[in-house]
Amino acid sequence: MKIKNSPIALTSLIFSVLMMSSCTADPETIIETVVVTETVTITTTIPTTTPTSRTVGTGGITYIDDAQAWTNDRIWIMNGKVVVRSGGSLTIEAGTIVKAQNGQGVEATALVIAAGASINAIGTEDSPIIFTDIEDSIDYGDGIISPNRKPTDTGKWGGIIILGNAVVGEDGGSDDIEGIAEGYAWTSYGGSDDADSSGSFSYVSIRHSGTQLAGGDEIQGLTLGGIGSGTTLNNIEVVGSNDDGIEIFGGAAQITNIVILNQRDDAIDLDEGFRGTLTNAVIVLRSNSDNPFEIDGTEDSTGTIGGSFTINDATVYANTAPESGKNFLGDWKSDATGFTNNVVFKNIDGLAIKGIDADTYNGVATAASPNNLNFSDFYFVSATSTLSEIFTNTAVTDYADWAQVVSEQVANTGADETVFSWTLWSALNN
Repeated sequence: MKIKNSPIALTSLIFSVLMMSSCTADPETIIETVVVTETVTITTTIPTTTPTSRTVGTGGITYIDDAQAWTNDRIWIMNGKVVVRSGGSLTIEAGTIVKAQNGQGVEATALVIAAGASINAIGTEDSPIIFTDIEDSIDYGDGIISPNRKPTDTGKWGGIIILGNAVVGEDGGSDDIEGIAEGYAWTSYGGSDDADSSGSFSYVSIRHSGTQLAGGDEIQGLTLGGIGSGTTLNNIEVVGSNDDGIEIFGGAAQITNIVILNQRDDAIDLDEGFRGTLTNAVIVLRSNSDNPFEIDGTEDSTGTIGGSFTINDATVYANTAPESGKNFLGDWKSDATGFTNNVVFKNIDGLAIKGIDADTYNGVATAASPNNLNFSDFYFVSATSTLSEIFTNTAVTDYADWAQVVSEQVANTGADETVFSWTLWSALNN
């Protein structure tokens, strides 16, 4: 708004006064000129407008090499691969909506935070950050629920990839992230710094992602490669990924409060000797989901780079009408080592664990060791299933020492669901 002052001179205002004499002399006319000046303020409004959207990228690969910010006064549209390269940073304000163009295969849109770069996407419980696809009509003012998208819609764009310099269980200690591109330095991850920081990622909902590229490679809802414990990762929701909800390759990330809803493959997929911790997870399977957990060990053929994961406090809601061969209750395989503690499984009648690696599971009689598979406090809520049926695909025989079938959930077990009121999952169920 601009103010303009316009002095208006009221000139030539002439007062003519006729003075009449009371004497007998001839009348005399006296003319006086008085100039009156008045200042009048005129207010003029000059409208300013903020664009309703801004597009980043024109397809292909777009690089961010400096410090950029995406604000919550417009919708941000990603087109193609948006790559924050080493030394660059991307800040996303609380409440921001980011939409991705619908490219498929190698043209799939994705956000990549390369090793040495940082992302600071920090939403709040009242103003989470939403990543979705361009055909989702959600806008500011709609709240958390899309006017048109269903939570089962999948594979509309790529996903989010964050890479770092923490230890990775792979030959040579590094690898290139799958499902994105080949021949670029920014696809590499891994190193020797388990305390590495890639920034902060908090109160973020990622929706309708996970498209498959050529050759069977996929982009998950959220992919982490070589992420160190210095990275803040909490309060994350992944909805409708066409592949995994979250896949983690090595690193030592500490992740708290995560919801995975309606993924088609595995909800939580750990690879390459992940040595971090996931705490407080809710997993909701669709009818054709595979596993809530798929966990592999190190892929370092020399045996010098290991890794021991920890999963604490999870609740798994299997689908009430799973497709044949789907909705297994977990697969711990390929020399996986680590700890899975306090997990509640619901809607599991007729379902079973897919596998527990006999090479690394030595039973509860063996002292808890990061070099083994360790389980404690598994609760299967069912009126019909038995432990022998649930473990029929495994060689485990002492399951009764750490697992039980219960008719209803035991108090203070599984995830603390009260912290997820900000999520789409909570909004759809309350």
